Amino acid sequence: MLKFAKPWMLTALLVIPLYWLIWRQRQRRHQLRLPFSRLREVMLSGTEGRFWKYFYPVLRSLILILLILALAQPRWGKGVRDTQQEGVDIVLAVDISGSMLAVDFIPENRLGAAKEVAAKMVRNRPNDRFALVAFSEYALTQSPLTLDHQAVLDQIKRLEVNEEASGTAIGMGLAKAVARLRSSHAKSKIVILITDGANNTGEIDPISAANMARAYGIRVYPIGVGSTGLVDFPFDDPFLGRVYRKVLFDLDMKTLDRIAALTGTGSAALASSANQLQDIMDQIDDLEKTQYQLRLHYLWSEKFMIPLWIAFALLLLELLSRVYFKPILPE
Repeated sequence: MLKFAKPWMLTALLVIPLYWLIWRQRQRRHQLRLPFSRLREVMLSGTEGRFWKYFYPVLRSLILILLILALAQPRWGKGVRDTQQEGVDIVLAVDISGSMLAVDFIPENRLGAAKEVAAKMVRNRPNDRFALVAFSEYALTQSPLTLDHQAVLDQIKRLEVNEEASGTAIGMGLAKAVARLRSSHAKSKIVILITDGANNTGEIDPISAANMARAYGIRVYPIGVGSTGLVDFPFDDPFLGRVYRKVLFDLDMKTLDRIAALTGTGSAALASSANQLQDIMDQIDDLEKTQYQLRLHYLWSEKFMIPLWIAFALLLLELLSRVYFKPILPE
């Protein structure tokens, strides 16, 4: 950004048209006084004559303009943004129990769809901290709260279904997510809980975990994933290889609704397709916007020496041209 320290000095540029007016008046008086006017007309009639007639006035005008610009003290400012933000700390708690292999989220299974929308949210919120918790019959922290989003994305990519799990501990998964946010000082703390089952194991039940979240001011967005009714589920047959059979899974939406009500997020969301899951995540993304306060200031660099040096070079050009190229013409 260009700025002048003394912009009022630019009013001196009005001297330039005044200079040209005086120069024209002097030209007319010289034409009346010179006895060799005819010879002068011959000198100035050609292209070369007209060039030298206007060369010095134009040169002096440029010198005056540059000197006035230098007196106005031009400076160049580099804008610096000072950002203050009220960030959001987000824990993604993802169910990796065996039922997440169901393929009703074509072309992905349930876990594949959950991983895709979770990764998209991380990429879309570059200024927020994320953590990742995976749970089946137990809960593990895959990534602590961090601004290193690439590390979180790598952990999301590595998530795999725990096919050896014998149950789903939703309460333990939520409790682990709450533990990740317990000491957070963020303006907003949220857990996005993605599961397709019912709590049937674990030392902490989902409602107790929800009460813990409420005590720490943490909002929980429960999302139930899966189609109602029979869904295709993969089985490994010793003779036929991988085959798919219809299976019915129990999704406890009532408990998820209670978790949402206790933590102040209304009710749980149900996604029966990949598109619905993405829409739900987009709605959460819109609800939990990060607040920003931007302040812009400038670092100024003085540039008045540039017009001064150019003016000096033009002045030197005038002196050299008078000595070596053309005699001083009457003005």
